[in-house]
Amino acid sequence: MNRSTLILSALLGTFLAALPSIAADDDKWANIRGSVTYPGAPPKQDPIVPGVDKNVCAKDQAAGLLEEDFIINAKNKGLKNVFVWIRPIAAEKDDKFPKDKIHPDLVKPAKPTVEIDQPCCRFIPHVLGAREGQKISIKNSAPVAHNAKWSSKNNGDINPLLPAGGVFNKPEELVFEPGEIVLQCNIHGWMKASVRVFDHPYFAITDEDGNFEIMNAPVGKYSLYVHHNASGWLGGAAGRKGQPIEIKKGGTDVGVLKW
Repeated sequence: MNRSTLILSALLGTFLAALPSIAADDDKWANIRGSVTYPGAPPKQDPIVPGVDKNVCAKDQAAGLLEEDFIINAKNKGLKNVFVWIRPIAAEKDDKFPKDKIHPDLVKPAKPTVEIDQPCCRFIPHVLGAREGQKISIKNSAPVAHNAKWSSKNNGDINPLLPAGGVFNKPEELVFEPGEIVLQCNIHGWMKASVRVFDHPYFAITDEDGNFEIMNAPVGKYSLYVHHNASGWLGGAAGRKGQPIEIKKGGTDVGVLKW
């Protein structure tokens, strides 16, 4: 047997020996999926009548400039822009997520920066999830000035004036914040967005059909939290403590969560 064959044989043996441990490790993680609906009569979305920069805001009005709190799919009642995330059972609101329960591929955020824009007379996206360690870039691609104000417990206060085409890059990295941060433009008082900063990757925001999926979550028993910026917690005040969920090997479907 020549040297090349010996090396190849050794590498193959190492690979095969590692297969059981790889498979066992895969059993530690699973996906969570489900949907959130608003089965009752949807709250009325009032049209927004701009008091300033009417010509610019007319672009958003043409697409239907309405209050963005309740965006509900008429076909399946899916509720958009709902935050869904997990935390260990009985965790206090300021407790950090255990690092050993984060999938190795997800320890670091996929992108160093999250972005939010004001291309006309609304924040896009209306709801933004970020991770601790990321930075935030707030853009103004509109032809008029905006500002971007928030008052945050853990991430300080900001209120930059953004001229047309301007960008504000918050110099500090974002840090975990248990609560919601409301981002507003005072020039156009109806403009607002909801921002949450997590210390783990196990969160999602429902899409236009009300669906969500959280990838590679740790198998075991956790609490599932569901929050909508206009309606508050799923289940009312009791929802602040989450609801029990068992993340099983092969994946967990929580079904339809009705508001």
